[in-house]
Amino acid sequence: MKRKIVIVLAAVVVVIGGYYGIQQYNLYQTKKLSPWQKVTYDNGSVLVEVGYCRPYMRGRDIFGDLVPYGKWWRTGANEATQIELSRDLVFSSGTLKAGLYSLVTIPDKEEWTIVFNNRLPEWGTDYYPKEDEMRVNAPVELLPEQVEQFTIDFSEEDGHPTLIFAWDHTKVTVPFEVL
Repeated sequence: MKRKIVIVLAAVVVVIGGYYGIQQYNLYQTKKLSPWQKVTYDNGSVLVEVGYCRPYMRGRDIFGDLVPYGKWWRTGANEATQIELSRDLVFSSGTLKAGLYSLVTIPDKEEWTIVFNNRLPEWGTDYYPKEDEMRVNAPVELLPEQVEQFTIDFSEEDGHPTLIFAWDHTKVTVPFEVL
């Protein structure tokens, strides 16, 4: 009887271990195609960090196809994109309190809606609109050169910090101020 219990327990451990191993392998394969990156803005008085996965175009049509217009997008690949603010920031639509948010976007041809959401899902396939903390609209700029890998970055334009999204021939710039 004890031998049967040991065999059953060993089989359960092997199955669970195998399942976990397959999940880790699949995650590794996914991350090779869309590697994780963290970008920061630090001017000495505020630290803003964005963690996201960076997919490549790989010959695909991006906006309006892979990323449909008018529908929410995880703004990257794999896990939910996250943004963390050490201090309150002011955007065109109001003040965003310091904290950790998931960041999704709703791309359109002429304008994107950038959404800061209070819910932090483990994977980027879930979005909870009722948990939106703030939405900011920003115009689309068409780039002459194609950006092969999705990029989120920070810059300073006219002495003001900006959050930048770029992929394919699309660039969206979101200015903000530090409180």
